[in-house]
Amino acid sequence: MISVVKYLLDLGVDINEPNGYGNTPLHVACYNGQDVVVNELIECGANVNQVNEKGFAPLHFTAASRHGALCLELLVGNGAHVNIKCLRLLIGNADLQSAVDVQDGNGQTPLMLSVLSGHTDCVYSLLNKGASVEAKDKWGRTALHRGAVTGHEECVEALLQHSASFLVRDCKGRTPVHLAAASGHIGVLGGLLHAAQSVETLPVITDNQGYTPLHWACYNGTNWTEALF
Repeated sequence: MISVVKYLLDLGVDINEPNGYGNTPLHVACYNGQDVVVNELIECGANVNQVNEKGFAPLHFTAASRHGALCLELLVGNGAHVNIKCLRLLIGNADLQSAVDVQDGNGQTPLMLSVLSGHTDCVYSLLNKGASVEAKDKWGRTALHRGAVTGHEECVEALLQHSASFLVRDCKGRTPVHLAAASGHIGVLGGLLHAAQSVETLPVITDNQGYTPLHWACYNGTNWTEALF
């Protein structure tokens, strides 16, 4: 099959030509789990984010497929946009269990994106499927870092329930506690500090510049956090 695909591509056919339903060759290959073909199409310039008449991209087809784990990694690794529809399809597909921690070009996992968007149901579903709470993106930030910035308290609570570390540091040495203080999310900050009570000896939390969470709270003018430190 791959030899025929290569032959047609060498003839100069339009790689993104849709059929009557708006599906491109990449859509079809993804739905059928043809990872070798998917790889060839992507290398030859197929649009990984082209949608069909119903607004579905190849990634949606992969998430709905029973044979799409490798295709999923190829798409996400080559710039496919992961949105909430894709996440819901992924979560509901038992055959993609191994792909729950797939990372995009920035190292973001489905769990990170769910927290970023505040989709608590997806967060719990991914955690129940074994998604890693300690996975880091290219900046060294975890899903909990994202929850600290966005202020989605229920997502943060879910991560803490699954033993996410509130002391994990990003590439600048900042913990989720730093980011919650800097962002002014008192509810999230309170949850993180409550989790800190379980630590017998809590170290002084400073980032690479020597800033504590209080420094960041004062720097950004969130005066009401001072009483918490």
